[in-house]
Amino acid sequence: MTTLPAVSVIMPAYNARTTLAASVKSVQDQTLQNWELIIIDDGSTDDTAALAMALAKADPRICVIQCPNRGPSVARNKGADLAKAMVLAFLDADDLWAPDRLSGMLKAFRDRPDTGILFSRTRFVDAQTLQPGTLTAHRARLSAADLMAENALCSTSNIVCLKTVFEATKGFTPGLNHAEDQDWLLRVALDGQWQIEGLDEEWFFYRSSEQSQSADLNAMRDGWLQMVGKACREFPDTAPAAARRAYGPIHRQLARRALRMAQPRLAFHYLFLGLRHDPLMLARQPRRTCLTLAGTLLSFVPNQSLKELVAR
Repeated sequence: MTTLPAVSVIMPAYNARTTLAASVKSVQDQTLQNWELIIIDDGSTDDTAALAMALAKADPRICVIQCPNRGPSVARNKGADLAKAMVLAFLDADDLWAPDRLSGMLKAFRDRPDTGILFSRTRFVDAQTLQPGTLTAHRARLSAADLMAENALCSTSNIVCLKTVFEATKGFTPGLNHAEDQDWLLRVALDGQWQIEGLDEEWFFYRSSEQSQSADLNAMRDGWLQMVGKACREFPDTAPAAARRAYGPIHRQLARRALRMAQPRLAFHYLFLGLRHDPLMLARQPRRTCLTLAGTLLSFVPNQSLKELVAR
């Protein structure tokens, strides 16, 4: 009898030749070994597919699907359709996991029967050197208002969910290639059947670089505006008020990402937009807002300790 995997890991890959092997190894190094890894080559123009197939040839738990380029949302949905496990874990082809991540997530699901989605804290690492950067704060539970205001998960690579939840909520929106994780998480939260909970563990390492998709901050902002517009149309009684309160925090988050990318002018632009629309954010969330402002102003000061302090 064939044993089904405990977790299906879904990895979209587009021109990921330089990072794919390390991301796959972080799956292979898991203390939980009963997994399958579905790599969806999203129409790469380099030799990503050949490398993925070589990795699959050496490890029967890995399979490779080649598709025309239609974006990561379609690729992830394809992987979820093919998944054999009842738990799905998403990992992009340039991110990394700690070895205890999958075993810890499965234990948490057993201990929390009402939970449909789990995530951990995120450690930002330099894309080239893997030197550690900031660690995100622990968030125990996320509501729809939280998700509209800020992406506490930082990346789709931080999502572990029940397959039934993913199927019931129709997966990621095709064509939405930025904020697609927030869009889906928001729909889960608005549905109200499942909890979205965070674990106080450092299990996810996000490669931060100007070449990564999330480095395109303007596209991230456009994706967020699409997500909010869709939510306001579908939930007109509750979403608009939450969207107004979310506008300031989401632009503050974009400012903080710009700071991590050493783009202080862009950081100031986003923070100015947020405060102009929502000046009361300074009163509601003074510490985080003032630290972001201080980080922007100190960006030209050659003191790394000060920069790291305000980026926390």
